Amino acid sequence: MLHVPATDFQLADTLTSGQTFRWRFKDGAFYGLICGCAVRVRQADSTLTVETVDSRLTEQDVIRYFSLDVDLAPLLASIDNDAQVHEAITRHRGLRIVRQDPWECLVCFICSSFNNIVRIQGMIERLCQEFGSPLSFNGFRGCSFPSAETMAHVPERRLRELGLGFRAPYLKRTARLVAEGKLPFEALRRTDYVVTKQALLRCDGVGDKVADCVALFGLQKYEAFPVDVWIERAMRYYFRTRRPTRARVHDFARRHFGRYAGWAQQYLYHDARTLRRAVRIDANLPGQGVRGRSS
Repeated sequence: MLHVPATDFQLADTLTSGQTFRWRFKDGAFYGLICGCAVRVRQADSTLTVETVDSRLTEQDVIRYFSLDVDLAPLLASIDNDAQVHEAITRHRGLRIVRQDPWECLVCFICSSFNNIVRIQGMIERLCQEFGSPLSFNGFRGCSFPSAETMAHVPERRLRELGLGFRAPYLKRTARLVAEGKLPFEALRRTDYVVTKQALLRCDGVGDKVADCVALFGLQKYEAFPVDVWIERAMRYYFRTRRPTRARVHDFARRHFGRYAGWAQQYLYHDARTLRRAVRIDANLPGQGVRGRSS
């Protein structure tokens, strides 16, 4: 068992903010994997308690995964440039961007295209059960994430049978690219954001949003600013009645939020989704009128 200092950190906001898809909440704790080790994580004040039976996991692994080595106060001060992002920071302060394995992150966000979080989770779970290795801990049954080398040899038909649909050929071709060393993640960590994004865009099934998600969550390019429907809604605050192109949104985000634009994006994204859920819940309470529509 590890007891890890976690000042200025919110575990629940971090793991439910749409940046990762394999954590599950049960009995007051989150179950998932860190560095391939099955773990149970819970937070009490400024301490994380991490339980695992895998002796390979270290405190430094946990610190790195949750970005607890990032000094959050000056980072948030640098992006706290307007009322909207200020409110998001106030409501969710302590949300951090986790450092994910880039291959796993790439697969997850290829699966995210034209999809919702529940279906993404299902796709990833089926892939892991079929091609990963079983892992269990304290009643939690999970699987390791299959390697690119494994996925490169899976027939496209089998991927379709697992529910990946039109994403199946994209995933297979991208797995082959990674397995052959033509998408060198460690080298991309050392390049700048523009070079990294261009490399990711060469993968089948990877568009602007997916490339930015992988750059941000998998390769720590913190200027990346993924734009989806939630961020498009949030950006109306800045552009009022105009509907800007994604290129214009990216340009604005870099100028307005600076080198940590990706962190601003994550606060805005999570805030938009949680506020929407709150409105829907309130609408379903007695005396609150018509039910809100699901999205």
